[in-house]
Amino acid sequence: MSEEIKKEAAEATQAGPSEKSTRRGRVIWRLVVVLCLLLIAGSVAMRLMKPEEAIETSPLSTVSVGSPTRNDIEIETSLVGTIMPDNVYYVMPKVAGEIKEIYVSQGDHVNEGDPICLIDNDAQVDSAKITLDSAKVQVDTAALAEETARTNYERMNALFATGDISAQSFESAKTGYEQAKDQLSAAQLQVEAAQLNYDLQVEFSTVTAPVSGVVESTNMSVNAMAAQSSQVCIISALGSHKVQFSVTDRLLSGIAVGDPIRIEKQGSQYEGAITMVEQMPDQATGLYSVEASIDDDNELTTGAGVKVYFVSESSMDALTIPTDAVYYDGGLTYAYILSYDGESASGALEEGVLISEENSLGTVHKAEIETGLSDGENTEVLSGISEDDVIITSWTAQLYEGARVQVLPDEEAES
Repeated sequence: MSEEIKKEAAEATQAGPSEKSTRRGRVIWRLVVVLCLLLIAGSVAMRLMKPEEAIETSPLSTVSVGSPTRNDIEIETSLVGTIMPDNVYYVMPKVAGEIKEIYVSQGDHVNEGDPICLIDNDAQVDSAKITLDSAKVQVDTAALAEETARTNYERMNALFATGDISAQSFESAKTGYEQAKDQLSAAQLQVEAAQLNYDLQVEFSTVTAPVSGVVESTNMSVNAMAAQSSQVCIISALGSHKVQFSVTDRLLSGIAVGDPIRIEKQGSQYEGAITMVEQMPDQATGLYSVEASIDDDNELTTGAGVKVYFVSESSMDALTIPTDAVYYDGGLTYAYILSYDGESASGALEEGVLISEENSLGTVHKAEIETGLSDGENTEVLSGISEDDVIITSWTAQLYEGARVQVLPDEEAES
C-alpha cells in the first residue's frame, strides 16, 4: 500500500494543477484511514495482551438465630421494711390504785408470770377480806342450824316409827332439816366466792407478764395512779416477728395475702409470706400498708430496717425472645426475623458476595412487635411474631429489610 501511495504522489507531481489537487486529497484521505486502522489494531492488541482482572468479592455477614420460647417472667421489686413484733401484748392492771413498785424497764426480757409492777389496792383487799369473814360467819351459823335440824329430824323419825307422833309432825321435821342443809350449802358457796374475790384482789395487786418476751415500752412511774385497764407496758413475744412496708397503688394490684417474700439483712436472707394488705391508703403518705410473716428470724430485732423483695408483676408461659434481639426505632419496637433462601450453598454469588461452605443463605425481615414484661434477659412478645419464626439474635450492620446474611449450620439446626 505504501508503494501505491508513493506512485500516486509521483503522478500527482507530474499532473496538471487541477489533477494534482484531486490526487493530493485522495492521498491524504488514504493516509488518515491507514492511521486509524493502525490505532484500532494497537488498541485491540493491548487488550489481548493485558491480563484479566479478578472480580472483587466480599463475604456475607454471619448472624446467630434462635426461636421464640415459652418462659415465666417475674418482675421482682425491692422496698425497705421495718421489723415489728408479730404478737404484741398490752399489759393492763385489773384494779385501780397507786403504783408502789416497778420491776421492769424498756428492753428487759421477761418470762411469763414475772412481776411488772406493784399496785396499792389495800382498800379492795380489805373489803374482800371483810366479805370473806362475813361469809365464814354465815357458814358457821348455817352449820349450827343444820346440826340442830338434823338432830330434831332423827328424833322425830324414831318417834314416828313407834307411832308416838303424827305423820304431819314427822314431815315438818324432815322439811326443816332439808332447808337447813340448803342454807348451809348456800353459805359455803358464798365463802368460796368471797375467797376467790379476796385471792384475786391480792393477785391483782401485782401486775405480771402474760407471756415471755421483751418489754417494748413502759408507761408507768412510782406513786402514779394506774387506772383499771389502762396500759402500763407493751411486751412482744419472743421468736415471733413480722415485717411492715408500704406500697403504691400501682404495686398494690400485683400482691395478695399468701404471696412469698424474701428479706435481706446484713447479708442474711429470710423467707416469709404476706399476711395483710391494707386496702385503704394512709392519709399522711398515700401509701398502702403491708405486713408479712418471717421464718427463722431469731437474729432480727424489733425496729430494724430490712430490704424486702417480692414479685410485683408476672406473666406465666409467655412467648419470649432475648432482650438483646429487641430494637427501637422512631418510637416503635422491632425484631429481625430470617427467612431461608434455600439449601446450604458455598462459593461466589451474584453481586460479588461470598457465603462460607456449609452455611445457609437467608434474607432479613424487619418485624414490628408489641412487647410486655422484661426481666432483663428475656422480653415478652405480645404480637408481631409467632413461635415458628426464626429470630436473629446477634447484631450486624447488615440488619435491614431485604438484606442477605449467612447462618452457621448449628445455628440453623437449633432454630
